[in-house]
Amino acid sequence: MSESISENPLHPKSLTHSSLGHFLWMFGGGSVQAILKILVLMILSRLLTPAEFGLVAAATTIVALAEVFGKIGIAPSIVQARVLTPEHIRTGTTATLVSGVLVGVVVYAIAEPLGRLYAIEALAPLVRVFAFLFVLRALGLVSEALIQRESGFRGLAVITVLSYMIGYAGVAIVLALLGFGVWALVAGQMAQVALQSLLLIHFAGYRLRPGFDYPKFKGMLRFGFGTTLAQIGNYAALNVDYFIVGRVLGVEPLGLYSRAYLLLSQPANLVGNMADKVLFPVLASVQTDFARVMRAYEKTLALTAITQIPLSIYLCVYGQEVVHFLMGRQWGAAVLPFQIMVCSLYFRTAYKFTGTVLRAIGAVYQAALLQWTYAGLVALGAVVGVTFGLTGVAIGTTAAVVIFFFLGQVLLAFRHGLLIGQSFFTLLRHMAVGLVYAILLFGSRQLEEPLGLPPWAGLAIGAGVGVVIYVGLHKFWPRALGPEREAIASLARRFLRR
Repeated sequence: MSESISENPLHPKSLTHSSLGHFLWMFGGGSVQAILKILVLMILSRLLTPAEFGLVAAATTIVALAEVFGKIGIAPSIVQARVLTPEHIRTGTTATLVSGVLVGVVVYAIAEPLGRLYAIEALAPLVRVFAFLFVLRALGLVSEALIQRESGFRGLAVITVLSYMIGYAGVAIVLALLGFGVWALVAGQMAQVALQSLLLIHFAGYRLRPGFDYPKFKGMLRFGFGTTLAQIGNYAALNVDYFIVGRVLGVEPLGLYSRAYLLLSQPANLVGNMADKVLFPVLASVQTDFARVMRAYEKTLALTAITQIPLSIYLCVYGQEVVHFLMGRQWGAAVLPFQIMVCSLYFRTAYKFTGTVLRAIGAVYQAALLQWTYAGLVALGAVVGVTFGLTGVAIGTTAAVVIFFFLGQVLLAFRHGLLIGQSFFTLLRHMAVGLVYAILLFGSRQLEEPLGLPPWAGLAIGAGVGVVIYVGLHKFWPRALGPEREAIASLARRFLRR
């Protein structure tokens, strides 16, 4: 009989309290990393060309797909398991390592055909180097799952920051300054993953030992296979537009498009991915109590709306200043695609939580179907839009994100009892408040424009106007912000105390 080393450790006593506490650590670490990414982007955008960024973007779309197969969904099954044994850990360690090696070998072998598929001759050498990422990443997957399962979010936050700051930023910037061009970006990603895996193993306590238990592997794979199907669909949704832009328009437009997407993805990833890492184990701990799971989901959507809708309006109105300040005026062609895509910031953040809920309650095949639907919508939007250039692709993919969010709402309503009326009313209320932000911010920018202010000054004034609007609403029209304003205030107080 296998000895149980862990039941799901999160006590369902206070779902909101535990989620907020864990989220603060992940949000803090994610905030630091997001700031670092912006600073690194400011530096590298002035040292490297859009074509070099486009080349790496094309290579990473290939790597991202192969990495999904390399993971085979084992790590999420460790987080989700109600009872975890040493055999689970040893089997997961062996399975992820073997899978990582096999996928790395396959990617290395087919690098040339992949380059021809993209119609980019210089792509193959990058893909061959990136093939070694799969082994490096596989070394840390089970350790990351153990830390996440045991709510070690402080450690994960530290690892996230250190691996990016020392691994990626330190290596990429130094090599770019030395004139290594595109290889600076490649070396930075390799160093980041290697350092991240080493830190994960250290923080997890060196519990990784090879072993294999077929019944345990079969059970893990049953959950993991559904997770992998969902991840493949998510990969396709996040990368099919890159493939279409690179194949049809070339590496320089792909570089512009990928940097515009990187800018808008920072706030979405900061809230969406960090909350996902916290919510998944928390909701998995009460996965049989559907009512509590859905209440947590609705609260998460409301908190997302009160933060992301005003932010998306600010970034859209001041899109030109954002791009010019962060990347320089040579990236001006990325302004309009960025402004279009950032309008869907709330939906890009909120749709992630639908997948989180479905995985937490074990409905991984529904999550997979939903992700593949999303991939189809993005592909359709990109194919139709690419005939109109980057602007058309931005419009098409933005429409896909909005449609996908509402499809997720419908699925949760009909299959799991979500009362979408309340969520929809909350969204409409915050969109109405967003209209106030839009009118006042647009008016402020129009007054600033004749002054010829530098981009940083315009951004500072716009941020100040946004803060004044929020404070005014909080004081004179609190009902417009809803009960989530108190949750935001509580979150801010706890964050400042830490």
